[in-house]
Amino acid sequence: MPSLMTVAGKTIADPFTQLSEYARRYGGTLTKYDLGGSSDADVLTADEVTRTRTIASRISAAESAWFVERGRSAPWSEVPADANLGDADPAEPDGLYAAAIALYEHFRAAAPKGVATAKIHKVLHLKRPALIPILDSRLAAAYAAGAVRAAHHHEYLGARRLNWAAIREDLIDDGNAQVLVEMRARLAADEHTNVQMMAQLTDLRLLDAVAWRAI
Repeated sequence: MPSLMTVAGKTIADPFTQLSEYARRYGGTLTKYDLGGSSDADVLTADEVTRTRTIASRISAAESAWFVERGRSAPWSEVPADANLGDADPAEPDGLYAAAIALYEHFRAAAPKGVATAKIHKVLHLKRPALIPILDSRLAAAYAAGAVRAAHHHEYLGARRLNWAAIREDLIDDGNAQVLVEMRARLAADEHTNVQMMAQLTDLRLLDAVAWRAI
């Protein structure tokens, strides 16, 4: 019997199929965006910003230069490179979740016209791939109900990044966590190279891929 996942309130009957099909269809995304190289965790490079164009960020040359310049004063050191959204409790006003928000807000608050939610998330996910989701209007809409629920539990956050809290609930769900362990093993054992590569991604990225395919 296929494993089940719950993503943004929707039951996904066969997440392995969603992940394997994603890998086969978007192999370029895996090789160029997700696994396209590494650099200093606390330095944002032009090459990294360019990689986001693989997932249709549409970041221009001028915007890329702004990201790099803004990145020089970003509070990277407050957010460990291996930080995990599952460990970022929104109930802790001075915890990891708040630090991640501060990192995001560093870019958002000064963003020029044309640089909004999706572009910032696609860039920052590369720097903190287990912590900051790839969030565009499609996934934000899917998680809107969860964000509203989160607002009632974490009033100190106001309206800031409550969709992260909703995504986190899916990430730490016991059933989903178990399925992700199973899926990672199956991905690694698959005969298709692109599918094998999926096993190298963070749980947050796997959740994102399932959501993108299924929602």
